[in-house]
Amino acid sequence: MEKVIAHSKWVVLAIGLAMSTVVGCGLFDSGITDGEVCDADKDCTSEACTSYGLCSHSRCECPSGNCAEAGEVTSDCRDGWRCVGYDSILDPLFDPVKEFFGAKSNEHDGYCQPTCEAGCPEHYVCGEGGEFCSPDEDWIYPVPTVTWTGDATGEFSGRDQSTTVVIEEGSTLTLTGTGSSPQGNAIVEYSWETVSGAADYMDFAGPTIETTVPSGSYRRVELRVVDDASRSGMVTVIFESCRGAGTTCGYEGSGCCSSCDDASNTCL
Repeated sequence: MEKVIAHSKWVVLAIGLAMSTVVGCGLFDSGITDGEVCDADKDCTSEACTSYGLCSHSRCECPSGNCAEAGEVTSDCRDGWRCVGYDSILDPLFDPVKEFFGAKSNEHDGYCQPTCEAGCPEHYVCGEGGEFCSPDEDWIYPVPTVTWTGDATGEFSGRDQSTTVVIEEGSTLTLTGTGSSPQGNAIVEYSWETVSGAADYMDFAGPTIETTVPSGSYRRVELRVVDDASRSGMVTVIFESCRGAGTTCGYEGSGCCSSCDDASNTCL
């Protein structure tokens, strides 16, 4: 009886080890990296890391032999992904298409696509049709931030974003630019462009500049940062001038930084 029990223990242990090995080999977890963040082709099971920093999508075969427009579920693709025919993934889903298929796309092939229904992967958005997810091509670009000190203080951040800030006319500001890369790339270049209502365009280089907000006008400031992969991001801050305390109010009491004393027509 003891021998039978001992033998059973060895059988259970052997089965456990076998299952562990199988799982490690990917029978229950395919290990497919389609759409995941990558730095190089070797990071991807599809052997192609796109310029968006995401692994390209794998080829697949639809069980029916002729992929339906809505795609088909297959073990060639990750959970929540479907095998879709080449003709169905042309613009607007992917542009350019070839990059997301390792520059080896074939009109007779099927390719794995993530579905909105299953939830889009990180750095993807649900496409216009609401069925398949599309890669966010801009997620990898650096995000610039402008910080200003001096006669006024503040900060604004965001790639391709802009804001308007009301500041007393004649204020002198020191602007400092920084940038952050989603993949940790170094920011290697800072460039600025400023302009006012007088069309006095000026360009600067470096992380810090100084500017003045003109009277009765504005100062538009654009910061562009570039990372060591030559990706860039821009942010815009418009400093709109207002009239300080003791100055004459504008038309019908307008233009004051705070408010206008109607009796004296003076900014408070």
